[in-house]
Amino acid sequence: MNVNRQEISRDLMGLGSVPFLVIVVVRVAMVGNFLELFHIVAAVLLFGLVGIWWKGLHFHTARLVILAIFTSIFYDDRYYTIFAMLLAVAALYGFVRYLKIPNVFTSLGIALACSLGSYLISLPLNLKNI
Repeated sequence: MNVNRQEISRDLMGLGSVPFLVIVVVRVAMVGNFLELFHIVAAVLLFGLVGIWWKGLHFHTARLVILAIFTSIFYDDRYYTIFAMLLAVAALYGFVRYLKIPNVFTSLGIALACSLGSYLISLPLNLKNI
């Protein structure tokens, strides 16, 4: 069996795409979970602002990490969290090893910081879910 690791890595990159982000945002909005919706949108916007200043960041990495974090919180299930984290690690490994994408680890760190930032921003807002 011939496994094309570059193709699998490109497929995993789709988990950090804008269409996938829109699907997740719509899903979260449909159930009225405005706190998680705020976290996702705020983290992506924060990363976008950082990306304006810091050139060369990998936006697929950031969206993938942000979605893995906040969908894990949204579903609140340990099996989903394990699955999402394994998938994210596999994708990040493929980005670095097979696709040779630069700044993956920098983008990862900034995405984690933006996720934490979106959480801290939401604390004084006291957002309610439906």
